[in-house]
Amino acid sequence: MGISVAKGPARGYGLAMAHASTTARYRIAIHRASGCYFARVIDLPGCFSRGATEVEAVENARSAIRAYLWVAHALSDATATVQLEISA
Repeated sequence: MGISVAKGPARGYGLAMAHASTTARYRIAIHRASGCYFARVIDLPGCFSRGATEVEAVENARSAIRAYLWVAHALSDATATVQLEISA
């Protein structure tokens, strides 16, 4: 089961990513934990959202996908200023 990313310009994430995010589709998995729902975007490691309902989690996943893609695009040409190894 996939979701369609919301149509229209990606608010706050630049026009270059708006076109890419309107055509791509991403699979998500819905999890229930701690009294709420979490949407995990299977195709984008580390991309999650949360909602009080399944519908809200999916809607929030659309925003999370746009943010994830914007950051990935912004960092694609950037060289890391510092690389650290830390513990959790």
